[in-house]
Amino acid sequence: MKPLFDSFRSHSLEILANLKERYGLLLRRDLVSAKLLHKEGQLFLEYTVTDKDNYSFDNKVITKSLTLTAEINDALSLQNSIFENARYIVEELAPTSLAQMADIFDESSAAVIINYAERG
Repeated sequence: MKPLFDSFRSHSLEILANLKERYGLLLRRDLVSAKLLHKEGQLFLEYTVTDKDNYSFDNKVITKSLTLTAEINDALSLQNSIFENARYIVEELAPTSLAQMADIFDESSAAVIINYAERG
């Protein structure tokens, strides 16, 4: 994985390259950006996809708030740096949790990930 260094205080961090390294072809093909944001006292995952439906060169931004559930509450926190939270999301967060929080996986990949978790 590419290292995520905490050399300064930041409120936004691009993590798409790291997600691609971990998940590869499972990610949406139209995904062009995935950023973790500390904003307004909340933690967000903002992702950008190309607007293939309208055959436009414009991108549309979809913002999804990460829900701090009891399962991941100890690991994700606004008290942590954005780098610590990003490291957890990219390297440790279960793919099933990520698939349920954000629409960044290919549709069939997300269904397989979620169905696998429900069976297990």
